Amino acid sequence: MIRLVIIEDEELIRLGITTAINQQPDMQMVGIARTGNEGVKLVEELTPDVVLVDIGLPDISGVEVIKQIKANTNNIKIVVLSSHYSQSIVQSALNAGANSYILKKNNIPLILEAIKTTFYDSKSFFDPDISRHNFFSQQKIKGKTYQDHLSTTEIQIISLMAAGFSNKLIAEQLFITESTVKGHINKIFAKLDVSDRVNALIEASKLGYIEQNYLKVG
Repeated sequence: MIRLVIIEDEELIRLGITTAINQQPDMQMVGIARTGNEGVKLVEELTPDVVLVDIGLPDISGVEVIKQIKANTNNIKIVVLSSHYSQSIVQSALNAGANSYILKKNNIPLILEAIKTTFYDSKSFFDPDISRHNFFSQQKIKGKTYQDHLSTTEIQIISLMAAGFSNKLIAEQLFITESTVKGHINKIFAKLDVSDRVNALIEASKLGYIEQNYLKVG
C-alpha cells in the first residue's frame, strides 16, 4: 500500500486527486495539507511513502517545502504538481530533491502513473509536455538553480514590493531602516538571479513566494 500526503491549496484539485487515489487498491491518501508549513509538519508526523507537492503555495514556496521534507528524511518520494513548466522552475524543484514533476491539467491517470513509477520503480517521471521542451537532453538541466531560498524577512519584503510599496514604506512597515531594506532587496536579486524589481517579482511569483493575483509590475 502506497501511503500519500498531498500539499495543495486548491480545493477542487485536492478533492479530485484524493478521490482517485483512494479508489486505487494499492494507494491511500493519509494526509491533506493546504499550506506548505502545515504540509511539512504533517509529513513529519505521518512519514508517508509519497508526497504530492504544489509549487505555488500560499505561505512558503513548494521548493522550500521539498527542501525541508528531504532534510528530515530522504526516503520519502516527492511528486511535484505544478502549473509551471519553465526550465528554471522545474530545475529548482529537482535541485531541492523532487523525484517527479507533473503539470496540473486534470489528468488523473498521468498522476497515478507518476506515483507508481516513482514509488515502485524508483524512477523519475516527467509530464510529457515537459519532456517535449527538451529539458532533459542531459542529466542535469542547464539554467538558473535557485540554490538559496528566500528568508522570512525577504519573503515579507518581496510581498510588499508586489503590493507596490516603496523602499521607504517597506522600512516603515517592518520597522527597519531603508538601507536595510535595500540590502535585503540586493540579496533577493542575487538569489533569484535578476537585476531589477520587475523580474524579481516575476520569478518570485513563479516560485510561489507571492500570489500572482497580487502581482503589480510595470
